[in-house]
Amino acid sequence: MGTAARMSRRGFVLGLLSGCTVAGPEFEKPKIGLPSRFLREESSVARNNTEQWWKAFNDNLLNQLVAYGLENNKDIQRIAARIQQSQGILASSGFPFSGATKVGEAAISGGGGDRPDHTGFARAEATWKLDLYGKLQREKESAFARLEASYADADVWRLLFVDEVITAYMDMRYGQELIRIIQRVLKSREDTLAATLKLQETGGATELEVAQAESLVLRTAAAVPDARVFFVRMVNRIAALAGSTDLVQRDDLDVRAPQPIPSIKVLKTGVPADLVRNRPDIVYAEKKLAEAVALLGVAEADLYPNMSVTGNINLSNGGAGFAPVAGFVRLNFDLPIFDLPVRRGKVETAKGLIAERQAAWEKEVVLAVEEVRNAMYALDQNTKAVTKAEAAEKATARVLDIARKSYTEGNVSFLQVLDAERAHLDTQNALALDRRNRAVDFVDLNVALGGSFAAK
Repeated sequence: MGTAARMSRRGFVLGLLSGCTVAGPEFEKPKIGLPSRFLREESSVARNNTEQWWKAFNDNLLNQLVAYGLENNKDIQRIAARIQQSQGILASSGFPFSGATKVGEAAISGGGGDRPDHTGFARAEATWKLDLYGKLQREKESAFARLEASYADADVWRLLFVDEVITAYMDMRYGQELIRIIQRVLKSREDTLAATLKLQETGGATELEVAQAESLVLRTAAAVPDARVFFVRMVNRIAALAGSTDLVQRDDLDVRAPQPIPSIKVLKTGVPADLVRNRPDIVYAEKKLAEAVALLGVAEADLYPNMSVTGNINLSNGGAGFAPVAGFVRLNFDLPIFDLPVRRGKVETAKGLIAERQAAWEKEVVLAVEEVRNAMYALDQNTKAVTKAEAAEKATARVLDIARKSYTEGNVSFLQVLDAERAHLDTQNALALDRRNRAVDFVDLNVALGGSFAAK
């Protein structure tokens, strides 16, 4: 009878083991239909995503700022701490053993003696979980996907930093150019005022024209502080992004440095399919989807019986050394009987999470294609705008020279000189803004493509 019972229990256990399988689906990389190229007229050329694309500006200071900021930006450092947390979760997940130990000593008086008897004890207990349906394996997979998502999230923040710091740098150089423009215009209007005063001496200019010339000089000089405030704000913004309070000193900046011009000819956009592996936000969404798939496996494994083995031993030391006094081995079963509806609800929740994260991944891909297309078109249009603005600036400069010369000769009115000065100022400002926009569009395009952010 006892032998038959033991054989029956053994057969039950072997039956469980022989029927084991890993619960839940295996993760498969998500797919979505993508065009073969971003724009119809654009040629598809492979993109090397390890290149430091910001070096296309050929600006050593910019390169130094990016390298420094990738090491010291506070958001990047904060996200690095999350990676450490995910590593800890991975190290502690999917482990089949758990246990505890306890050691103690007691003093017992008795038998009429003056000195108490000392006894010691030790207790150890351990539990081994049999991973019959792959719950521990899925927990490990979930933790690993979470770690990979943390790495991708860190890459998202690195790329965001590169985007923000380079854009701020372009705005800083744009602010410098505005200051230079105002200073040139101020010098031009001071020359006009001097010419007007000279003409007034001979009766060639009225008092009103002199007053107008003086007013323009004062108004131009009043515009300098606003331009300087904008410039200083951008300098401080760059320092804050790079994680330093004194990284960029205004006195160290070359006031003659021109606005950075990117080398657009070396830009390679690749194909839309490259976005899936190059953009860290898409990689992050994919890893979060993988985590959700693994969590479904964890939930489905709980629909089946779970088994674990617990062992316990107690030792006692009465003076002659430790000796076992008690112990046991226990087989534990977790049967989904009374709480089965709860467990099924968790499975449905996990399935809903997969659907949500699948949609999130698809959304990231669609938005990425949109961002690339918008940035490509904007870069193309602003490149053309720069070419036209450069021609317009030269033309208005020539008109201003002719107007000023004709004015000193008494051939044109003062209002014509003012119109020429305003036109030239407008074209200079427009050119500076177009150059700034072209540079920022170049940055936006590389960021949209998931451009490299390595500090090497």
